[in-house]
Amino acid sequence: MDVASTTSAQSSTTSTSTTKSTTSSGMADYNTFLKLLIAQAKNQDPTNPTDPAQYVQQFAALSQVEQSVSTNSKLDQIIASLDSLKTTTTAT
Repeated sequence: MDVASTTSAQSSTTSTSTTKSTTSSGMADYNTFLKLLIAQAKNQDPTNPTDPAQYVQQFAALSQVEQSVSTNSKLDQIIASLDSLKTTTTAT
């Protein structure tokens, strides 16, 4: 089993599931990511272990996606507030 292909497959699976998440399910995606990371560490080739820098990159990517999801959620709230304000202003 090729460790590099397993790492990239798990990384893309994590990215895909994380981008589909909402704020309420963000913790579930984080737990899924950690489970995948632990499974990857347990099943790695002992003669060719995974570079720790790859783990750091995966954590950084997860953090960026979580921040993007949070930002999008907040922007949606702002847009809804502005639409509500516009409707109120137009009605008066």
